[in-house]
Amino acid sequence: MLSDIRFALRAIGKRPGFSAVAALILALGIGGNTAIFSVVEGTLLRPLPFSHPEQLVRIFEAQKESGVRAASVNLSDQTVQRWREYSHNAFQDIGAASGGVAMIGLSDGSPVQTVPAARVTTNFFSVLGLLPARGRTFLETEGRDGAPVVLISDDFWRNNLNSRAGVLGSVILIDGTKRTIIGVMPRWFRHPYRANIWLPLSLPAADYADRVNHYLYGVGRLRPGIMPKQAEAALQQICAAINQADPTPGNPRAAYLSPLRESFVMDLRPKVLVIVGGALCAMLIAAANFAGLLLSRVVEREGEFALRAALGASRRQIISQELVHSLLIALIGTAFGLLIAYWVTPTLLAMSPEGSDATGSAMREFDYNARLDLPVFGFAAGIMALTGFGFGLLPAAHASRIDVRNAINSVSRSVTLDRKSSRLLGSFVVIELAVAAALLTLSVATTQFFWKLVNEPWGFETQDRVAFSVTLPDQFFPTAIAKQNALNAMLEQLRALPGVSSATVTSPAPMDASWNLMPLNPEGAPAPEPRGLYFSYSRVVAPGYFESIGQPLLQGREFVETDGPDSPLVCVVTEGFVRRFWPNESPIGKRVKWGRLDDPRPWFTVVGVVADMKAIADPQDGEVIGMVAKPFAQMLAHGTAPLDDITFVLHTSTKSVGESVIRGAIARANSHMTPYNLLSLETAAAQSRSTERFIFVLMSSFGVLGLLLSAVGLYGLLALQVACRRREFGIRSAFGATAAHLIQLVAKQGARLFFGGLIAGTFTTLAIVRLVQSQWAEMPVLNPLACIGGGLVLAIAVTIACWLPARRATLVDPVQALRTE
Repeated sequence: MLSDIRFALRAIGKRPGFSAVAALILALGIGGNTAIFSVVEGTLLRPLPFSHPEQLVRIFEAQKESGVRAASVNLSDQTVQRWREYSHNAFQDIGAASGGVAMIGLSDGSPVQTVPAARVTTNFFSVLGLLPARGRTFLETEGRDGAPVVLISDDFWRNNLNSRAGVLGSVILIDGTKRTIIGVMPRWFRHPYRANIWLPLSLPAADYADRVNHYLYGVGRLRPGIMPKQAEAALQQICAAINQADPTPGNPRAAYLSPLRESFVMDLRPKVLVIVGGALCAMLIAAANFAGLLLSRVVEREGEFALRAALGASRRQIISQELVHSLLIALIGTAFGLLIAYWVTPTLLAMSPEGSDATGSAMREFDYNARLDLPVFGFAAGIMALTGFGFGLLPAAHASRIDVRNAINSVSRSVTLDRKSSRLLGSFVVIELAVAAALLTLSVATTQFFWKLVNEPWGFETQDRVAFSVTLPDQFFPTAIAKQNALNAMLEQLRALPGVSSATVTSPAPMDASWNLMPLNPEGAPAPEPRGLYFSYSRVVAPGYFESIGQPLLQGREFVETDGPDSPLVCVVTEGFVRRFWPNESPIGKRVKWGRLDDPRPWFTVVGVVADMKAIADPQDGEVIGMVAKPFAQMLAHGTAPLDDITFVLHTSTKSVGESVIRGAIARANSHMTPYNLLSLETAAAQSRSTERFIFVLMSSFGVLGLLLSAVGLYGLLALQVACRRREFGIRSAFGATAAHLIQLVAKQGARLFFGGLIAGTFTTLAIVRLVQSQWAEMPVLNPLACIGGGLVLAIAVTIACWLPARRATLVDPVQALRTE
């Protein structure tokens, strides 16, 4: 074995260029895949850091008895209380939470800051099976009494309280109320809503409004042996019994449950699978290229093998030496591949939406970090061992079967590749071209899809717009009038700033869809059964919002200052809403019922129609029809849910309107207010599609990598053919063959391989598309442009790969070629 290793090292030293190229191909293939799978392991495969995480489920309520996700919503107060009381046969317990922000004031005189906050039921952490790192969690009585206590995150403790040892029992000011810190959560925990602090949630007594206000994030722990489908069936029986005893329209009819880990990645999974597929394709091309290089090296050394066999080398020795040679190159490639992965993984993580903090995935909730751990290392090492052994053994076996007499003759006279070697080398090239054709076609198709998605018009202007958020705590603004006065005061100060053309306010932010869809029934439209209502995106805006944001008004009017709490309730709808419900009628004066027709909530009169806008929301929301906007003044007085996500939008004509200027204006309006999440709408628009942009970049990179690797493989084969046919080309030239004729000979062989790879790639593409579409319904259907585009790009690369060896064939000197023989 030591002699084989020494021989392999000498062989590598004699041909450093060949060895470097082979190791580089492996390093790129393995390094890229290791980095990709490290990120995938962190986002898709790593279990949640709780006790028995397989028992945890995310809970939704549904108005359809089928209980599908598309027809489900978050839980209401009433649902949480009833399901928790009656579902002990299926659940150990059920908890709930709501997200928002809180204004924090510290005793050290530092400025007030706004941080993500979650209000949770007192059993929330026991449902998760989580204990704090310091202190305790909430007591049951603290939820009923609304005790002034708080749990803080490890980040908050370290960054805001300087890791103070005596933090337990200290007091901080939260939304104007003094609260005692009773615990510090583990370092990795920020769940739900990436919270920095957790407050006890008090569920109100039964009220009709509580049944239709679906704002609670529900999580449950199943009893051992109970599956989610069994728990769904148990909840459906509970719903049937409740509806029989209390047939209130707002009661749910079923439940939808998904494993808690699945709920974080249900939208991300198919997109990550596309990335993984691209990585595997690039890996397959690299492996085929590696095998082709090794085999070409064996064919080139046939004379050497023949001499060694004639001098007494056994078949076993030849196989052993060549196998060790290929495995040693594979080992070097693996080492450099892991080094590349070590460098690339942090960069890839920073590029990803999870790493850039642009999504709500589990990586954010639990501070997961993509890292090169032992399972990923084992996977990479296993792939490399199989590649080196499997693809290395084939050339080694080929070397051991060389005909000694013919090979010795070839030492003194160049011959062309035998048919078997030519077919074997050609098969690797065809595999590379087939996978590259599939990868390029899918890259073009996904690029078209994501380019269209990313550049789809928003329906309003994003240029020269700056947005930031505020919160209006009830402690400082207990009434609707107080909240409205605070908003008016801030708008007045902002509109007076130099460089501000207009200022407006909305909830939610312009790029976001409402967390709570608006259940409704348009006048004249039959109520759908059995749920009895439609859903639209809801928005609450100030007078003049649409003009300020640049969203065109198509009919009627915008909201005005007289649309106050005591005025008739009005709304503005989008063009898509009108097209669905009143296609041949004027919508002005039509009414929209908030909720079911038998719901006590009021009707709204349509006073205007605006152009459609793009909504970035949960793709599992099902059919959501347009958008319904309502005035701030009326919703503050008549709304049933708090408006936590209040966003101001400034139309500026100068870049001098910065964060410090805005903070000063807000402070002059009200000293209790502090802005947060300040950014331009152009930046917000870019961040809203960060996942798609990330996939676009990766798929394009994989396409380019596959193209380069396949072109290198084809070039290597044709270059070997030209080298072996050097004597033949010399004779042809001596008998009058032109350069064009020689180029044609080489090009024909390349063309045969290209069309073989293209045909195989067509079937490969269809199979991959069918597989991806089974997991991702939004996967774009292949169009002729994508297929033609992928084929043309591959044809150009193949043409270049063919032209270089063909050009070399034309430079063969007949006299020199015959003399060297």
